[in-house]
This record gives sequence, C-alpha cells and structure tokens, in this order.
Amino acid sequence: MRENYFNPRLMAGKVAVVTGGATGIGLGIACALAATGADVVITSRSQERLEQAELVVAEQTGRLCAGVPCDVRDEDQVGALREFVRARFGPATVVVNNAAANFRVKAEKMTVRALRTVVETDLIGTSTVTTTFVGDMIEAGGGALLAITVAQAERGFPEFSHAGAAKAGITSLIGSWAREWGRHGIRANAIAPGPVPTPGVTEHMLGKPAEHADDAFAQHLGSAPLGRLGRVEDVANAAVFLCSDAASWITGTTLTLDGGMNLPAVP
Repeated sequence: MRENYFNPRLMAGKVAVVTGGATGIGLGIACALAATGADVVITSRSQERLEQAELVVAEQTGRLCAGVPCDVRDEDQVGALREFVRARFGPATVVVNNAAANFRVKAEKMTVRALRTVVETDLIGTSTVTTTFVGDMIEAGGGALLAITVAQAERGFPEFSHAGAAKAGITSLIGSWAREWGRHGIRANAIAPGPVPTPGVTEHMLGKPAEHADDAFAQHLGSAPLGRLGRVEDVANAAVFLCSDAASWITGTTLTLDGGMNLPAVP
C-alpha cells in the first residue's frame, strides 16, 4: 500500500480520467486519486501497459481502476473514451492531462514531423481531451482540469524545443480555460515538475537505461535547495490537492514543483 497523506474519502464521488496513466507520473497520480476515493480511468496507447497499471493501482490502493486504450490525438478515440467513462462511472468531474510525447533533438535538426508529433500529442491532445469532457462538467456545474507541463517552459527548453513550445501553449490554455469556464464552477490548473527520474523520462529524454534513472539525474542535485530530486509521489500529492475541493479557490495557476531549483540566482 502507498503512503497516503490525505483523508481516504477526500475524492469520494469524483470520477477522474488520467491520460498517460499507465506509467510514471500518470500512474502515480492515478494511484493517489484512487487512494482518496475517486473512481479512476487511465489511458495509454498500450493495452499491455494498461493491464500492468491496473494491477499496480489495485496493489497500492486496494481499489480497482479501468484502463482504456486511447490515442489522445484521435478525436474519435477520445470521444469513445468519454462514452466509456459515462457508461461505467458517470460523467467525469476530474480530468488530468498527462499524456505526452518527447525525445531529444537539436533545434537546427527539428523536422516538421518531429514538431508535429510532440505538439499533436502534448498540446492538441490536451485540448482535445479537455474540450471533449468539459461539456459534462458544464452540465454538472463544476469540475477540475489539470495538466502536467514543465517548469519555466517560457525560458526555453534546449534540445526539446518542440516539447517546450507545446508545454508553454498548454500554460496559455490553462489561463484561457480558467477565465472562460470559471463561471461554470470549473477550475483549470497545471503542475510543472522539475527533474523527476522516472524510467520513461530517463529512456526517452536522456537516452539512458531506465535502471540508471537516479544517476542520469544526479547533475541536478547541486541546484536543488531541498537537496533531493523529485519523486512521483510529490507530483501525485500536488495533483490530488489541486483536483480536490480543498483547492476550490485556485484556478489558472501553474504550480512549479521543483524543490526550489528554479529560484532566481543570488546576485
């Protein structure tokens, strides 16, 4: 069982969808939401990973979640996801946009195909999922939207300019959605994690074996005032708070979760 800092009924009655929820941060968020009472649906393009993730959620929380194969770039698949959620649990009241594509490429070698792959998954996928589900939230009179971005994307993201641009765009969407849908009781926020050594990030962004995650991120330790790297649980706990009624007056905010790494340099 995972350690839980929250009341186990905090999210009772909530129906949560977590895209990219079969691994890494997404799976951690799914576990945290299930552990606090939410009915959780996770997505991935891999049926095998979904089946493994369902077992992890059950083992860590003692509760079941539902895994649905879905490519967030495909409107029809996202529409089918919404219908599944409604039929199984009822309308979604929490949507966490975590699905992302990422890989290292120098800016001068960025092709249109590479740019499109990341932007369509990260930015357009986030928009597609959100606009597909938000109608149910408007009808219900409220809901919580959350996106996972990156810390200080507006400062640039060397060798990941496609991802930086997509994440900066998501930050803008969060502000727009907060302003437009606030009158419906819908809150939109984002979490921008600093270095969290998950196997996926280690393999796809750093090109290192997953089992060497901590070593691959060790260079960041010197800039961390709190003296450690981030953990999946750090992001998951912040997600539960922002998606819960405890954060009912927080919207349009991007929470930087980096142990102080992006604090301004001392003169």
